[in-house]
Amino acid sequence: METSPTIKMIKLKGKIVLVDDDSYERELLESALQKRGWDATVEYFDAADDALEHLKQNSDEIFLIISDMNMPKMNGMDFKKAIDCDLKLREKSIPFIFATSTTVRSEITQAFDYRVQGYFRKPNTTEEQADMLDIIIKYWIVS
Repeated sequence: METSPTIKMIKLKGKIVLVDDDSYERELLESALQKRGWDATVEYFDAADDALEHLKQNSDEIFLIISDMNMPKMNGMDFKKAIDCDLKLREKSIPFIFATSTTVRSEITQAFDYRVQGYFRKPNTTEEQADMLDIIIKYWIVS
């Protein structure tokens, strides 16, 4: 019986914060990370206001924030604006990207007006998500 090769896991320095009202996105993210050999702690929030409060209260190192755009109560754009308005959070310069199903040109333009570091359409498969995350992570490790 043939076994699959062991993937050497590379530990990321800092956590990935995922903010999305669809809880299955956490499982997809964790599966995609593992598929590409990234050992990362994922902190998941289904509400942006909870994530914002956590970021304000917590001193853990954050590698990346991935946020959905369309969420109830506080949407992704308002979440990003709130981070920018908080001096301590803004000084941390945490990379912030949107992974969303929204591809409306005006929302994309608005997102970049608020200095997001990426705007990605949510992938349809774990394989596509793994490819996307691999590129994003490698970019932020190098930069």
